[in-house]
Amino acid sequence: MIVSPGYDAVWRQAYGQLAESLPELARAARPLLTGFAACVDKLVDLHELAPRLAQATDRRARNFLAELLARAAAGRGGEILVDWPEGPGFLDACVHSGASAVGGTSAQAAWTLARIGAPAVIALADRNAAQLAVLDPAIRVAAEYGRAIAIGDVAASGTGKPAHYIVEYTQGRPLPGMTPTRSTRIIVRFADEDIEYDPLFRAFSREEAGGSGAALLSSPNGVAAGRLPAALDELAEAAADWRKAAVAVIHLELGEYTVPGARDATLAKLSGEITSLGLSLSELRDLIPGRQRPEDQAIALAERLGLSRLAVHADHWALAVTRHDPERECDALAFGCFLASARASAGQPLTAPAVPRAATFAATPVPEVIARHSGGWTAVSCPAPHLCYPRSTVGLGDSFTAGTMLIHSQGNDRPILSALLPGLTTTMQRS
Repeated sequence: MIVSPGYDAVWRQAYGQLAESLPELARAARPLLTGFAACVDKLVDLHELAPRLAQATDRRARNFLAELLARAAAGRGGEILVDWPEGPGFLDACVHSGASAVGGTSAQAAWTLARIGAPAVIALADRNAAQLAVLDPAIRVAAEYGRAIAIGDVAASGTGKPAHYIVEYTQGRPLPGMTPTRSTRIIVRFADEDIEYDPLFRAFSREEAGGSGAALLSSPNGVAAGRLPAALDELAEAAADWRKAAVAVIHLELGEYTVPGARDATLAKLSGEITSLGLSLSELRDLIPGRQRPEDQAIALAERLGLSRLAVHADHWALAVTRHDPERECDALAFGCFLASARASAGQPLTAPAVPRAATFAATPVPEVIARHSGGWTAVSCPAPHLCYPRSTVGLGDSFTAGTMLIHSQGNDRPILSALLPGLTTTMQRS
């Protein structure tokens, strides 16, 4: 794509306007209901880990290193399940003091919203001390008698579960035998896990769903094959409750599945219950292979699953196809990109996010910000404020999702960027 002069400046101005409107939007947001994933993440630097793994004599350690380096060479993140009982102990030696954080899409999205003062209620069955310690105290969970209480008021209980190890690598920093050309992270698990079966949350969300503008489901991509049917039943029943309560957006955020067939089983089970799906560009291409344009692939997948909305996040841009208000969707995408970029610059969600000075704005795959398509679809796209050298890549997709849900949780339709659309829409030719 070729962009017109001033493209960077006009989008930087647009994102600045979003930053100014954020406090009001956070105050006006209705609670986001989200489940059913929460865990503790331990952060590991692959550039520090790789030399240690290379010196290990255990064959499983060497196989693990080969998988990490192959993904780094391909610029790939994703999630892997590793059969190496000694692995957690080995990686713990590379976890620096204070390098633990909340994990799980639903908990990460709630953290992003809590930092800006927007409400979120999460499903949390295992309320052990280690888990509570990494959750923002403003996030709420369901309690008895139909209440929702802040994490800071929750008494610790539960036995805990294995941590996730988030192995990051950085563009331009050498690794054994190669130098990555993209910065991202690999989620490493050493055990299967289950979703958060939280009956208090289910009861609360049935009663209070009518007051929520959006609900978010995290993919059960860490669940073992034998437990997956029960987990999918829980997600489908929750989504059905929200549909009955007329929640406008019931969103499933996809992830990389380690169990063969589990991704397709998830989509088949939840088709007809969810209204919205979020996924990466690589995940979209895997589901709809071929050389079609991304917006055509997105429409094809949305129609296959019976959705009214589908959002795609890439490094340099975001794209959504929608049957509803495209101007609202433009705000949703831009807010998602904004919160993800601010997090990338700081390494965590911020209370007062801003567009990083080092951010750049690339062309999107769609020539117009809003482009009408046949069949009642509209494609909406925007460039992301992209950082070549982020402080961290952890949770960026979850913060993006949180930003989109923030807009869809609003009780009114007051588009922010619509007045700027003539300037935002540049004349671009597909290359």
